[in-house]
Amino acid sequence: MKFFIPLTTACHTLKTGGISIELKDKGLNEEVPEFMELVKRPIRSYRTIDIAEPEEMFEHSIIVPDVKPDIRSILLADAECFVTGIEKTGRMIEVSGEIQYKILYIADTPEQKVESITAKYPWSFSLQKPKADGEIGAFARCRCQHTDVNIVNGRKLVCRTVIALVCRFYEIRSSEIGREILGENVFLKTSPVNVMILRDNGNTSVKVSDILALPPGSPPIKEILFSRVNLGSAEISYRDDEPVLEARGNLFLLYRSDSLDESIESVVMEFPVKTSVGIQVSEYATVFATNILKNWEIRLAEDADGLFTRLSVNLDIDIDAQSMVSEEQLVIEDAYSCDCNLELNMVTVKLVTDEREFCEDHLVTQRISLETPDDPLDEVLMVCPNERNIASMISDSLNVQGNIGLNILFLTRGKQYQGRTLDIPFNHSINLPEKGNWQLIQSQFSIEDIQFDIAGSDSIDLSVKIRIKVRACRIGEVVCPDSLKAVREECANRAPLTIYFCQPGDSIWNIAKNYRIPVSKLCADNGICEDEKLEAGRRMFIMS
Repeated sequence: MKFFIPLTTACHTLKTGGISIELKDKGLNEEVPEFMELVKRPIRSYRTIDIAEPEEMFEHSIIVPDVKPDIRSILLADAECFVTGIEKTGRMIEVSGEIQYKILYIADTPEQKVESITAKYPWSFSLQKPKADGEIGAFARCRCQHTDVNIVNGRKLVCRTVIALVCRFYEIRSSEIGREILGENVFLKTSPVNVMILRDNGNTSVKVSDILALPPGSPPIKEILFSRVNLGSAEISYRDDEPVLEARGNLFLLYRSDSLDESIESVVMEFPVKTSVGIQVSEYATVFATNILKNWEIRLAEDADGLFTRLSVNLDIDIDAQSMVSEEQLVIEDAYSCDCNLELNMVTVKLVTDEREFCEDHLVTQRISLETPDDPLDEVLMVCPNERNIASMISDSLNVQGNIGLNILFLTRGKQYQGRTLDIPFNHSINLPEKGNWQLIQSQFSIEDIQFDIAGSDSIDLSVKIRIKVRACRIGEVVCPDSLKAVREECANRAPLTIYFCQPGDSIWNIAKNYRIPVSKLCADNGICEDEKLEAGRRMFIMS
């Protein structure tokens, strides 16, 4: 229904659901009034955009040094790899590293003594960098999945090792969300959104050194035969408001003693690791930190009597850390002005709305058969665990599975040294606190403790305590205005009263926006509350 008034300079229309007479002068529209301005809030975010997990088998030939006797048989073959560098070249990233072999063997001599050799070799992976709008960074770690050693002859070994690389690509970018419109008679409809804001990001390398003494009663060291360092789970503490990373290191050491019988001894030594994280932390910030061993070495150190009863331990540790703050931001869903026609250009922005680190302990127990039926087990000299691999999958919960590597050296009743290398699988489930679009950032585990007992003539009962850490986030899509367009409409006159009958789906906001009147006025004129639901057919008075 339309009503016409014979005025040549005005048009008159009926608005949907009600009767109104509006007079709009021709030629009085103005583009983008100067008083209208969209205010945006910059959000600096940190988001994992891709995880590359390539695997490759590397083959190396190891020649026995001239000072060492020929090889009769292999007891243990341990391989450990480290990431030593990441270089960006155009669209590619080169990850380089080093693999270190420790071979424990029986010498091909009448005495058949236990001997050892070590060897180091470089490796590298070439990865394509993912496309992204912001600054791209990478954090890489690696594991030796499987090692196989074959004796070519008494002076040569061929080692084949599968190295698994986990390279996490992250993006640091600044997004802008519209949160306010400056201008007279402008009304906003906003909603709160929780956003994780990046305050600081750091990737630093630190050196940690310590001097360790052998346990009381242990004979001095003549020669180190086997060693390995495991770094425990990292915890964050604060010293003068500065974040500090604290962890526990464990040195597994097998050595030939400097005694008359040159006995083979084994010890496990624990030492603290404490170092700065290398980032600034603001109030109410959450710190996420990951530590990995970049390299390590041990050296013999003399005591006051000139005996080697002490060890110098030197660690190179990479620390990847972020400081984040969870903040509630108001985002504009809709807006209108009483004085002009306001058009919002809405865009979708992806933001991290929640990020957490889930940490739980898991106990792995198993009876291990050493398979020595003809020569029963007499003594277990060493059980050295290592982190082999881990994988996680998110469904209704976090499902984690992985493998713990074990190097076992033992002595039979026939005084024969034997070794075993094996993997122990584990599975663990972590409950998620809330449903939602959780995305995996990284998963890792550390070995916290190991206990074993001889269970029979050819088996041991093993208990390994591990700490599992999984970092995950939720990505949300926020729709907000990126720009606005406003056209002023000058009206010579407007109907003083419009009677409007509510339609299905109507809301107080939509009616106020349609007639360009304040929500508060519409509610006051009709004696209703702003959050009241409207029934279809209800009569509303629109007073201009």
